[in-house]
Amino acid sequence: MTGLIAIDESGDLGEKGSRFFIIVAIVSKRSRHLSKAYKATPAGYGPEIKFYESTHRERLNVLTEIAAADAQIVYVCIDKTKWDEPYRNGNELYRQALKEAIKCAMETIQIRDIDVVVDESGFIKSDELKEIGRSLSESLGKNVKRCDKVSSHKCVRIADFIAGSLWAKYERENGEYFEIIKEKISFARESLRPR
Repeated sequence: MTGLIAIDESGDLGEKGSRFFIIVAIVSKRSRHLSKAYKATPAGYGPEIKFYESTHRERLNVLTEIAAADAQIVYVCIDKTKWDEPYRNGNELYRQALKEAIKCAMETIQIRDIDVVVDESGFIKSDELKEIGRSLSESLGKNVKRCDKVSSHKCVRIADFIAGSLWAKYERENGEYFEIIKEKISFARESLRPR
């Protein structure tokens, strides 16, 4: 059995962009446990439909299926106003938040063999991501079989809906979507300081 950690983010890393940046990992012992949530995601013509492009009803449908799935949620939320000037670099913020999210997700999942899929991003190179996965798997006694950036993966699409829900909670102070999935959250880090 190979477990899955699927990761996406919400918010932006620019100094003048959103106040909060969120990285979310959905963790499941099997990707098929998320099939109903994936089927609830809205179909699009061409590029995938994301949380902020979907309707209120579509969001509720996806989040309700996530709440019913055999999965857990881990997330890291960075308040960029609390970072010192030398650490406002987008790549560094992304790298640290991603590493923390992967670490917490690996600690959460109860099986040894894991695939890690991360939404495509220019903030980290594929070899850097693989090194994070290798290093953490060694220190945590896991066997990462796959650790890749992906442009399209059904479970990353689900993670996008979770990330959007959490970003709405922090950035917009709209907790409606968060309330649906809050019981699935096994770890939340709401401040990540530079190390």
